[in-house]
Amino acid sequence: MTKPVRGFTLVEMIVVLAIIIIITTIALLGQSSFNRSMVLTDTAYTIAFSVREAQALGISSRAFAGTQDAGYGVHFANQSPSSYKLFADTYPAAPGDTQYPAICPGHPNVPATNPEAKPGDCIQTLESEVVRTYSLNNGFRISGFCGRQSNGVPLCNGAIDALNIVYLRPNTQSVITGVNGNIRTALQDATIRISSPDGTTERCIYVSKVGQVSVVQEGEAECPTQ
Repeated sequence: MTKPVRGFTLVEMIVVLAIIIIITTIALLGQSSFNRSMVLTDTAYTIAFSVREAQALGISSRAFAGTQDAGYGVHFANQSPSSYKLFADTYPAAPGDTQYPAICPGHPNVPATNPEAKPGDCIQTLESEVVRTYSLNNGFRISGFCGRQSNGVPLCNGAIDALNIVYLRPNTQSVITGVNGNIRTALQDATIRISSPDGTTERCIYVSKVGQVSVVQEGEAECPTQ
């Protein structure tokens, strides 16, 4: 006598389908998290390369809008978390020599007629100085920036509204300035934090006064949590 062929019961099919759905969901979420992390890292490196671009332009003293010997820098602002600017430091065009120590320590203290005299004030002051505006896509944003003063005390969001990193010929070193309204503070380094759309993943770009530019992971020494 032939035994009847036994098939799957409805309960067994539901269990198998549930397992397949769970495994697929885990795989998709893992892939999504991996892709998000990769894109976030790529975004951080893009910003780091923008800082290097400013350094190269500043050292080469590339003319901008008819102004020679200008410094170049990057500008980050709290009010624009999804973008940042590459700018030429051309304003004011011919500052007096007494202004240099106070507003831009990277400028030599020489008369405006001296070949070493440079325009600018080491921050992005006017829109006419903007060379290029970079936009962050896919919901990524600049979640904050910090910098340490000469005494080691950090200034972060709330204490500064904008951050400027400028390079001037012939120095490879950076002039880092935090701005809060009309108050400018010279900083020894800067950290720019980049966040994923859901805020669960971060990368940091660290820039030192001596010219170091690097991408660091969240929680490392150069990535402050303030």
